[in-house]
Amino acid sequence: MKNAKKPNPQLLLLIGAFVLALCLRLIRLGILPLSDMEAEIALQALAVARYGEIQFGPFAVYVGLTGFDFYTFTASNFLARFWPALIGALIVFVPHLFRERIGQWPAIILAVVLAISPEMVGLSRIIGSPMMAYVLLLLALGLFIKRKPILAGLSLALALMSGPGFWIGALILGMSILLSEWFFNVSATGTSSEIDHPGSFWLRLGISFGATLLVVGTVFFLEPANLSGIFSGLVAFLRGFAEPNPAPLVHIPLALIAYTAEAFFLGFWGGIRAILVRNKLDLFLLVWWVFGLIFILLYPGRQTADLIWVTLPLWLLTVRVMFFAWHLPETSRLVMVITTSLVVVVFAFLLLAFRSLIGSSLGEGRQLNFLLALIGGAVLLVAIVLLVSYGWSQEIALPGLLLGLAIVFIIGLFALSVQSTGLAPERSYELWYPESKYVSTEWLRLSMDRIIDWNASGGTPIEIAVSDNDTPSMRWFLRDDDPVDFVPYLPPQSQPGIVITGDQEIPEISNSYRGQALVWSREVLWSEMTPFQYLSWLLTRDALAKANQIIFWVRTDLMPDDQFSQ
Repeated sequence: MKNAKKPNPQLLLLIGAFVLALCLRLIRLGILPLSDMEAEIALQALAVARYGEIQFGPFAVYVGLTGFDFYTFTASNFLARFWPALIGALIVFVPHLFRERIGQWPAIILAVVLAISPEMVGLSRIIGSPMMAYVLLLLALGLFIKRKPILAGLSLALALMSGPGFWIGALILGMSILLSEWFFNVSATGTSSEIDHPGSFWLRLGISFGATLLVVGTVFFLEPANLSGIFSGLVAFLRGFAEPNPAPLVHIPLALIAYTAEAFFLGFWGGIRAILVRNKLDLFLLVWWVFGLIFILLYPGRQTADLIWVTLPLWLLTVRVMFFAWHLPETSRLVMVITTSLVVVVFAFLLLAFRSLIGSSLGEGRQLNFLLALIGGAVLLVAIVLLVSYGWSQEIALPGLLLGLAIVFIIGLFALSVQSTGLAPERSYELWYPESKYVSTEWLRLSMDRIIDWNASGGTPIEIAVSDNDTPSMRWFLRDDDPVDFVPYLPPQSQPGIVITGDQEIPEISNSYRGQALVWSREVLWSEMTPFQYLSWLLTRDALAKANQIIFWVRTDLMPDDQFSQ
């Protein structure tokens, strides 16, 4: 009897990374309400499904895929974010496509890191982020290198329709390749092969590319006009040179520290190593990171979310420098394990001390104590490494330190992903789109449902009017409530059952309506935060925010107490 074929551990780890990536991106995906930016794009897909009036934007692939879902199923927050999350999870397969160049095990480790990295997870859960363009463009490049013309053409077509992020990424990647080739001749890196039967290859790629544009671009032939948005991303990208983003420039380095601190510092070490050893792959990654960061800083229309284009080379540099620096010692492995444990414990102590240090409720005396504890913890960490290095050997101290750092970083990345992406019950304030308001619909929905349910026996639906609050997030919130009328002001003679207005009371209806102020959204005052508040935000994701209120009006005769009194 033949022996059963043993499973490939690398393949199992890759599948496990994909399952983990899916979980982090799909769990609680529909809990948070859509922001105005997200709702504006989701409403385009909804209009396709309901044959409404549509003003197409640059996100043709999102409108095509999500619009078909809305046409087939019921529109919901989860379904609105489904395709960005699903495509974002495919990032774990990108290292696998380049494994011959970056190494088998570094590719697996990088896949796990990308599955849990907070910027990869967070931007996969935001409609309109560059994540879809990012993943699809990298997949198209990897599939092209692997000589998979049909899948490469499909990925490239979807990437092209994914918004202005495609053109930002294409420019950064294209210029990075050209600069690396010019200075370091990186084409000599890895293996290369000629295309077998080039005519057939390009024909299949072109057919796949064109068919994808036609099918998805027309929303599976439901809305051919959506094809007009294919090159809208290029227009939006070029417009970014003339329309600067008012967000402070300091948000770019701050986001790098907030979401990729491990990659920022260790990747910098990897960049220095690349220069010293003249490794061509690492030099290309360094050029990619440096040029991409410079372009994003200089591009007037930049968003903090565009940093996604420069985090992958940092993560790969980090993985490669730690992978090649770490070697399992032949002896004294117990000492290495003890060193690793001590490094993890000291880092946990440092984190607690730092978190306590920035606590605003502490007095100056206690803050000084925590500062001394922070310094003492750092000295203790150095002392542990030196004692192990001189007491045993550097071959034991360095692997113990690196393994401890790896454990701390993995735990930290997972914790950040849970805290910063909506997975945790608490609301966190993020830097990806600083001007975006955080919508809260819970109390308005609860209040509306109570009134509608109480008056359901009448048989006539309650008319809803929205005055002075015509925003995409409000339109998305009321997408299934009918009839709804959005008006610039409420005529005195109209008497809708429910009225939603801004936070200014309307004297004309106050006699026949009852009103309740509710918090609709919160706006983070980034420009008014102090350095100390930014430091606190790095750990807690809590920031200085201003509440924006609305008033929920109900006609008096629809109130339960008024009906009982009659």
